[in-house]
Amino acid sequence: MLTTIIAMGVASKAERAAKRQVVAVMGEWQEPHGSGPITDERFLKGIEITEQGSVKLWVEPARAHCPCCLLDLVDLRAALLKKRQIPEVYIEVVGVPDTHRWNAAVNE
Repeated sequence: MLTTIIAMGVASKAERAAKRQVVAVMGEWQEPHGSGPITDERFLKGIEITEQGSVKLWVEPARAHCPCCLLDLVDLRAALLKKRQIPEVYIEVVGVPDTHRWNAAVNE
C-alpha cells in the first residue's frame, strides 16, 4: 500500500513531501497487539493525501472494543502531525461498532 503512494502520478511539492513523511512514520508503525505492521491491508484500508499535504487514513482496528487500538491511533495521528510537511491528519475508523465515537476520540 505505501509503495503505491509514492508511485502515483504528478504531485505538488507539498504532496510529495507529505507522502515521504507518511511513509517514514507508517513504515515502522506496528499494530499494538503484534499482528504486524499498520500498513497491512487488514488494518490500513486507504490513504488519501491532498495537494496541500493533508492526510486522510481509513483504518480498521484489529479489535473492535480495545482501548490499546484507540490510543495507538491517537499516537499515530500525533506522530504524523509532528511532521512539518503534514498540516492536517484525519483518521477514519471503519469496521467497528460506533465508528462515530472512535472517530471523535481519535481526531479531537
